[in-house]
Amino acid sequence: MKSILLAFIGLSAGLTIGGALAAFVTLLDFIPRLIQLTNTRKYIVLYQNCFSLGGLLFSFLHFFDYTIRINKIISMMISFIMGIFTGLFSSALAEVLNVLPVLSKKFKLKHKLKYIIAALLLGKTSGALWYWLVFAKR
Repeated sequence: MKSILLAFIGLSAGLTIGGALAAFVTLLDFIPRLIQLTNTRKYIVLYQNCFSLGGLLFSFLHFFDYTIRINKIISMMISFIMGIFTGLFSSALAEVLNVLPVLSKKFKLKHKLKYIIAALLLGKTSGALWYWLVFAKR
């Protein structure tokens, strides 16, 4: 009985998080904007499949506690790319929610907005680097 309850709770939590992620990506128009910027409308099905399969694959890798042993240079490159992605994604979220313009007006930082965005991006990148080079090795 306990196993059935735990499986039900896990499935419910997964469906809730998956639905929230889908709503989040839909709200940001992340994939359509990427297609528009890169002028690759003919590959829309490939984008959809890669997004779905990537989420599914990394969910399974997380559950099976799979680790990849790679050298530090490749790990740094992966971390840098992940940091760029996370920074751009969080910047897009902040732009959609109008967080940065409101904060810049409230604290009278209108002319310092580029420094705030750069600090966000550097923070996300350094966090990804720390994760891959320090935390993931434990």
